[in-house]
Amino acid sequence: MAETGLIVAPAINVFYAEQDYESFVRGALENGFQIFNTIEAQLIELLKSRNPSKRLLPEDLKELLAIHLDGKNLDLYGVWVKYPWSKKVVHLLPENEFVEVRTNRNQYKITPQEQNQLSTKKVGIIGLSVGQSVALTMAMERSFGELRIADFDTLDLSNLNRLRGNVFQLGLPKTQICAHEILELDPFLKVITYDEGIHENNIDTFFTDGGNLDLLVEECDGLDIKILARHKARQYQVPVIMETSDRGLLDIERFDREPNRALLHGLIGDLDPSKLKGLSMEDKVEFLLPMVGLNALSERMKASMIEVQSSISSWPQLASAVTMGGGVTAEMSRKILLNQSTISGRYYIDLDELVPEPKIENKETNTYQLAQALKVSEIKEMLKNTSILEKVLPLSKEEELIIAKAAVMAPSGGNVQPWRILFHKGNLILVHDIYHSQAFLDYAHLGSYLAFGTMVENIRIQSLALGYKINCQYFPEPKDTRIVASIWFEPNPTKIVDGRVNAIYDRLTNRRIGNREPLPIAVKEGISRITQAEKLAKLTLVEDLDKMNALADILSTAEKLLLLHPQGHHDIFHKELRFSKEEALATADGLDIATLNMSKAEILALRIASSRKAIDWVDKIGGGEAFKKNTKKAIAASSALGIITMPFFSNEAYLHGGEFLEKIWIETTLGKCSFQPVTQYSYLLARLNHGNGIGYDEAYKEKIRALSYRFNEILHEVSDREVIFIFRLALENEPEVRSIRRSVDKIFIE
Repeated sequence: MAETGLIVAPAINVFYAEQDYESFVRGALENGFQIFNTIEAQLIELLKSRNPSKRLLPEDLKELLAIHLDGKNLDLYGVWVKYPWSKKVVHLLPENEFVEVRTNRNQYKITPQEQNQLSTKKVGIIGLSVGQSVALTMAMERSFGELRIADFDTLDLSNLNRLRGNVFQLGLPKTQICAHEILELDPFLKVITYDEGIHENNIDTFFTDGGNLDLLVEECDGLDIKILARHKARQYQVPVIMETSDRGLLDIERFDREPNRALLHGLIGDLDPSKLKGLSMEDKVEFLLPMVGLNALSERMKASMIEVQSSISSWPQLASAVTMGGGVTAEMSRKILLNQSTISGRYYIDLDELVPEPKIENKETNTYQLAQALKVSEIKEMLKNTSILEKVLPLSKEEELIIAKAAVMAPSGGNVQPWRILFHKGNLILVHDIYHSQAFLDYAHLGSYLAFGTMVENIRIQSLALGYKINCQYFPEPKDTRIVASIWFEPNPTKIVDGRVNAIYDRLTNRRIGNREPLPIAVKEGISRITQAEKLAKLTLVEDLDKMNALADILSTAEKLLLLHPQGHHDIFHKELRFSKEEALATADGLDIATLNMSKAEILALRIASSRKAIDWVDKIGGGEAFKKNTKKAIAASSALGIITMPFFSNEAYLHGGEFLEKIWIETTLGKCSFQPVTQYSYLLARLNHGNGIGYDEAYKEKIRALSYRFNEILHEVSDREVIFIFRLALENEPEVRSIRRSVDKIFIE
């Protein structure tokens, strides 16, 4: 069949019985054709349909049949139709009587006048999944006189879950299979096939050859053809209808009535299809997102999209949805062709909404007690009756502000910045504002305490540069652990001014992924000096690629488990991530998605993953491996993994570990190394080991235990120590976007 269209009916198949039918039939038999001849039964059905008010007895029918034949031999009546692809010949009524009988049961849902009107219509269908169902349904109702079908694909075994076909047709063009079935249903319909699909060179022919289309049913997968087809439909003023088989989404665009109508209801702008040429699927995501209406997808479709190219190879479609979509589209197509509908728009025929199940109340509770943001008055009241001793404060007001600015540049998990700071009785007081940090991952505030430790180190570095040394007492008021530290200052004989002060402001999380390179010797020497001077904290640096990849699977699995956990998922999407620059600026905390070094396709997956119901389904089917890919890829491209451990577990251990962490981070910043925390595992493990896995079910506990067993097998040297932080080091360019911080005046209370 030719790319530009081939008429496969009626002319090449129909042999009129008035000709030498005997030689026709004899030749067919000699060539192995089967003969099917039920012409008498067809005539009787015709006669019954013409006498609906009469109860015709056999003798009545015999008499009516004789009158109708008027002496003509029954074998010479009507037509013989040859089907070369199935090697069958069938004897049928002549076209007008065939159509009369075949559409008899349409009346009066479709009147004879409407049936005649439909027989003059030309319909085009691009894409033959839902499109096949539409074509066959419209053919059964005889809602067109000419059908043009286009698809470049052949039938695969996996298509048989939703397409009509059989195993004998595997490898055949979908257009051919569809056309054959229509012609076997009705040989008098005109079907034109475009076996190589639609492209720039044939689309005008598709729309206009033999007369303009009256309707386009667009069901193709290619974004460029979707857009091009709509441009042409608008040019030729042809209405377009599309059904997506998810939630019964039906799109109607009446370019015949609104020739200036925006494509796809204006969801993608007036997109030039030439802009889509050569774009990867990832680059097309920015156009697909608004077109599909991401939030309107069914939860199972969202879950399935997450699993594409992970546990499944392509988007799922079900025969029930495709069949329903075919019926709905055929119904609306008929109304449009008969001018019984004038609407444009997007509509859903969603059975989950139309036939809803009773809602089950969600009794899920948080494993942390929600706190309110601290007010300045509350903080001052908190400090009134503490046992904190008064100190002499040698700092000027200007120096106080300089130190405060350095303090607030400290890193914190998810950039939550869980602190308020102020001077009280000559001490710099670090206050934990739990409102900002309350999260499933921050078990017992351990992540917050680690962050406060990094703040203490920033204060130390900045103070030494101003000519002061610091003393620090953790939890100076045992009755209120929100007061994390009190720091007092003493003059230092010499100012220690070096690159570390600038590094406080240069330090950042870099999630960019490049090529694996060894750590520079100078960086390793700098890290070594820090670790040799440390008595409690220990850094294990892993540079062996096999070990790193093994650890990457553990660390990425922990990230996946956090996302799959109901409360962990809530925290990520409702408290941590910022999906736009405006949102990031408004809150001045959290993680701007632009800092995550994600492709457009990965951002799409993340948006889909924000649906809790979709994630529940991913968890149920044992999926979610896609969430591991980015971390595994990042670690494989890294120079090293760093694991910070302490010899014991305590709040103070995490605070001291935070000071040590910041020293390492500052050193690697000076050495132009990129640094990225990958430490979800350590906090999930701490909740299991020290909180008896509160908030975990037994299956979840077992998964964390399994990760711990594997981790200790790889790094047996840390198996008897407390893992408090994990990070990766690499040599990458700086990211273009940094996380936004709250200004010092929002944190520092003067």
